[in-house]
Amino acid sequence: MPNATITFTRYNEPNWLVRETLNSLAAQRGAACQVLFLDQRDDPETRDYTNSLSTKSLNFQYETIPAKSLSYARNCAIERAKYDTILYVDCDVIAEPDWASRMIETLARPGVGIAGGRIVPKWHARPLFISRARFVLDQYSMLDLGREHRTVARIVGANFGLRRDRLGVQARFDETLGRRGGLLFGGEDTELCNRARNAGLTVRYDGRATVQHQVLPDRIRYRWIFKRLYYAGIGRAMQGGLPAPSRALALWDYLALPIVLPFYGLGYLKGRLSLAKAKPPAQSQNETVQ
Repeated sequence: MPNATITFTRYNEPNWLVRETLNSLAAQRGAACQVLFLDQRDDPETRDYTNSLSTKSLNFQYETIPAKSLSYARNCAIERAKYDTILYVDCDVIAEPDWASRMIETLARPGVGIAGGRIVPKWHARPLFISRARFVLDQYSMLDLGREHRTVARIVGANFGLRRDRLGVQARFDETLGRRGGLLFGGEDTELCNRARNAGLTVRYDGRATVQHQVLPDRIRYRWIFKRLYYAGIGRAMQGGLPAPSRALALWDYLALPIVLPFYGLGYLKGRLSLAKAKPPAQSQNETVQ
């Protein structure tokens, strides 16, 4: 059977939510995997439960790491993974039983450095009116481009994988980006995809590799969405360049723009100002270089 390391982390999500992710990973078929759970808090009960799930083909391992950031946790996984094919999920997803085997198959294709799968919502309350807009669904880390294969510019971090051997020195997440300390920063996945493509590798989407992303009631609020959009704007500014849609806008996107754009724009402006303050002043032509 094909091999991979499956990994995820949590910051402060509840045990019942993490267990649903663990149970879905324990149900994977068609692949022999190391399942590496890097917990940002020490939880003996979850440790025992995780280790109890090991089978002949699935080796579950529980380790605690410092609560620094999502990018830090993902880099820890790259360093500790047994296999070069590394699959990432969030700690609040439910993976279909053939998810891992589909991802491994796509990452085995020549020239593929990163692959992402289909992410559909599992709402725990009635979704907001503006959640029909793709841009808003992006804030919930959803991605649904259908069931087919295609080459894409980027993937979404709730369901993706990479080839450590092909990425080489590029197999690192920028730890200035991504969620940390409960703050909703993002952009680390897109930044990695950009570097992979600049290195000549392909980013692929496989719609057969599907997970459900659970959306709890505390995130089905306008306040959470507006806060997430603000931090998304900061993250985009930190990557440089001007913000641009990743795909054509649909009707619901246009309808939601007047509501969401001010918060994203404020975040983008904040990020640009932070970059300007951090940039060292240009050296005067009259200054003597020592």
